[in-house]
Amino acid sequence: MSVGDEVPRLTRARLRLLQRLRTAKGRREQRAFLLDGEKLVREAIDVAAPILDLLSTDPELWADTGHSTIRLSQADAERLSETRTPQGHFAVIRDQLSPLEQPTGESWSIVALDGVQDAGNLGGIIRSAAAFGAHAVVVGQGSADPTHPRVVRAATGAWFMTTICRSADLASELSDLRSHGGIVLAADRQGAPLDETEIPDKVIWLFGNEGAGISSSLDSMIDGRIAVPLAEGVDSLNVNVAAGIILHHGWRHTRERSR
Repeated sequence: MSVGDEVPRLTRARLRLLQRLRTAKGRREQRAFLLDGEKLVREAIDVAAPILDLLSTDPELWADTGHSTIRLSQADAERLSETRTPQGHFAVIRDQLSPLEQPTGESWSIVALDGVQDAGNLGGIIRSAAAFGAHAVVVGQGSADPTHPRVVRAATGAWFMTTICRSADLASELSDLRSHGGIVLAADRQGAPLDETEIPDKVIWLFGNEGAGISSSLDSMIDGRIAVPLAEGVDSLNVNVAAGIILHHGWRHTRERSR
């Protein structure tokens, strides 16, 4: 890549399009989303993510990446970023999220999300799903947009390390997974203690809305309900924290079973 005066600068028209990526509508229309921050951009490059544009206040920093870079002013970086002190490095990523494909093999796990609205919670669950070997995260309607900047930031590089799928009909997805041998275990504070529950070889972990829990419309899809045991007087856990504990428990159980 050439640097210096030969590096193209961001045009006003392009800036307006990029600013629209801060909205769900803009991301849908352009089928793209924005990464903000050097670490996230480098992780995207490392995994060969579908980068459409690289933008930076310091294009020379990216000279050895094989990507041409558009020069940003600090003012434009502040217009694009949702953080108070932007680092000045961005990547536009093609949105390639697709419907779930049926997993294969004798053992697999899927994370299904019903109305998880907080972007930080969704990103944290994606991070745990990648860390503990889930085959995919299925994001149902009513949940935060998985390409929202705060979701991607909370997930860190794990966003690119697991399959993320949008679902327009979570009940149908669960039904299909069950028809292939999957067992749906729903996180529910009234459920059976996690450490007393037998973990099936093919499991769908279902997590619901932060306040309302799992929709009653999914009741017929649930094979069992599980809960993380808590100290006396503690009512519940944040869904992100509960998901991390449950997914780690399932991952550890799978490893022990395979020995």
